[in-house]
Amino acid sequence: MPVLERVSAEDALPRVQEALGALISDAKVNHGAVDISCSPESFVDVARSLRDMQGIRCRFFTFLSAVDRSEVADNPGGLEVLLHVYSPDYTIHVTVHVPVDAESPRCPSITDVYEGALWHERETHEMYGVEFEGHPRLVNLYLPEDFEGHPGLRAFKLPSRSVKDWPGAKDPEEAAAGGR
Repeated sequence: MPVLERVSAEDALPRVQEALGALISDAKVNHGAVDISCSPESFVDVARSLRDMQGIRCRFFTFLSAVDRSEVADNPGGLEVLLHVYSPDYTIHVTVHVPVDAESPRCPSITDVYEGALWHERETHEMYGVEFEGHPRLVNLYLPEDFEGHPGLRAFKLPSRSVKDWPGAKDPEEAAAGGR
């Protein structure tokens, strides 16, 4: 049975930075987890390194989703894919931020690295419009295939219903006033 080593986020940060080197553009500790950023081109290599590198071994896939920070007042940003993984061997949490183009969001699929990403990439595609290149079956989970828009985006506005005349109205003026 392997001996587990508890590693704090502060101690894990240099390990992650050393293992990933030029593949990442930013690294910091955020709420007890290692937060890193990488380009879409580096995403698969980053995910594979986090999973396989000795001293890190983030073998547990937690989630993949996206966040739209395009209309955030205090810290505006754009659309980014988020990946969270965990190392049961070292108790390391790592969140990977992958900024993608908001107009044409594309990101490589990591389903060959973490099979659990299959469902998460489909949901992220459906809700945020991110095209995961290499995903084996990128189809909707919740919405009908002919649904227009992506509900996770801040720019998505729910269409409103048209107001109908009050069915109990006795004359046109009463109907126009909502039946009052």
